Amino acid sequence: MTDDFVTLYAGPLDGLTVTRTHLDTLAQDHGDERFLLLTHCGASGLYQQTEDRWVYAVPGLLNHNDNTQGDTREEAP
Repeated sequence: MTDDFVTLYAGPLDGLTVTRTHLDTLAQDHGDERFLLLTHCGASGLYQQTEDRWVYAVPGLLNHNDNTQGDTREEAP
């Protein structure tokens, strides 16, 4: 039985292909989103599954807001 390959898009691992079986063992489910943190040849990248593609999860553009209360801190004089 052959395993199909999945290609990572954008980011430091752009174009890297990984077998779907291997990717499924490494992926983490967070609610309705799936993420993969992978290091290859000294380069690391966080990838997010969007439909059937795995794309680089650009820092600051994820659909998650840690600051739900708003930033009420005042700047130091």
